[in-house]
Amino acid sequence: MRVLLVLVVSVWCFSSTSGVHAQSSQSRDARIDAAKKAFAAGTRSYAQGEFESALGSFRRAYDLTGSPDLLYNIATVSDRMRRDEEALEAYEGYLEARPKSADREHVAGRIDVLRAAIEARRRADLDARIAERSAAIEAAARVKAERPLTQHVGPGPGPWITIGIGGAALVSGAVLVGLGQRDEKSVESAAPGSSYSMVEEMADRGPRRTTAGIALMGVGAAGVIGGIIWQLTGGHEEAIPEVSIGPTGILVKGTF
Repeated sequence: MRVLLVLVVSVWCFSSTSGVHAQSSQSRDARIDAAKKAFAAGTRSYAQGEFESALGSFRRAYDLTGSPDLLYNIATVSDRMRRDEEALEAYEGYLEARPKSADREHVAGRIDVLRAAIEARRRADLDARIAERSAAIEAAARVKAERPLTQHVGPGPGPWITIGIGGAALVSGAVLVGLGQRDEKSVESAAPGSSYSMVEEMADRGPRRTTAGIALMGVGAAGVIGGIIWQLTGGHEEAIPEVSIGPTGILVKGTF
């Protein structure tokens, strides 16, 4: 009933304004007519419980006329829709324009309630953000306490290169030993009438190939063994980068 009373007062204000300015321009009359239609539409929507539509109509009527009484309607509908900030702004505007209105006590009471509700919501949001931040800090602290401080960094590709070269030398040495043994056997089993120079060449070449092959195999074996030992015992310990949450966001620290 209280809202309907204010709506009636607003209609009377529109009618009075239209009568006083009967000689005003046609555009002014058009705005008043449009405001009346918007006001009537808002009244119907409010009565039918269509608050979103009512709020839009009352806002259009206020934009066209600037009537402070419409601020009460805007505030009331916004209040019903739990749009506390909008309702508070409209109530304060109405009370500022109508400081001696008969409903001043009621409006002031709603202003106090809305301010308390807005402040409570802001505090709840702030507490939620603080709790979320604290949980993130605690989680980071748990991860830091559980993780190792250093990690083993391997020696890189060096050992594998050494093993590869040693393996190639080992195979090459074995091939030379095989060729040397073949030459020596060829000398021992030379057929009668074989060329002396060829037999002499193989007799001289066989031992040299065998000796060189044995030496190369030794070098290759040493390379393979050395590479394996390097791979197993090489490397170093390196500090793991530390991730923490600071005042400006996530921080990463470590030695690289």
